[in-house]
Amino acid sequence: MNRVKDFIYRDILSVNENSDLRRVIITMKRHRVCAIPVVNQLGEYIGCISEQDILNASVPQYMKSMYNTSFMADLDHIVGHLHDLLDEKAIKFTDSNYPTVTPSDSMSYAADLLFRSKKTALPVLEGKMLIGLLTRIEILTVSLNGNKIS
Repeated sequence: MNRVKDFIYRDILSVNENSDLRRVIITMKRHRVCAIPVVNQLGEYIGCISEQDILNASVPQYMKSMYNTSFMADLDHIVGHLHDLLDEKAIKFTDSNYPTVTPSDSMSYAADLLFRSKKTALPVLEGKMLIGLLTRIEILTVSLNGNKIS
């Protein structure tokens, strides 16, 4: 049976919970990632921040009530609101319920979780410590090794 530990990407990138949103966005852009794990001062995993989390926070509150209408948010309002958030701490935007896996989880479980959650990567945790990431490409590379996900 294929296990997460055999496919995780260990050269991981993360941001500290006290990093500002400006640093988070710059780091995500520089490394071309859609989500980034957030850790505390001890290196313990807290959650992830995704592009979607940042975009959701960028929409001014008064516009959120119009989400379900045909109203189109003005980009200038969103950019202006995002600009006002750039000095906020990463912890404010962190999704602490972001799905995770452990090294002993099956690749089948991880693939199902990744698919159902519609995420781009899953943090791999040993206890509270972030030890790697499992991305969609790692799920796909299982087949290159002549293995089936099970």
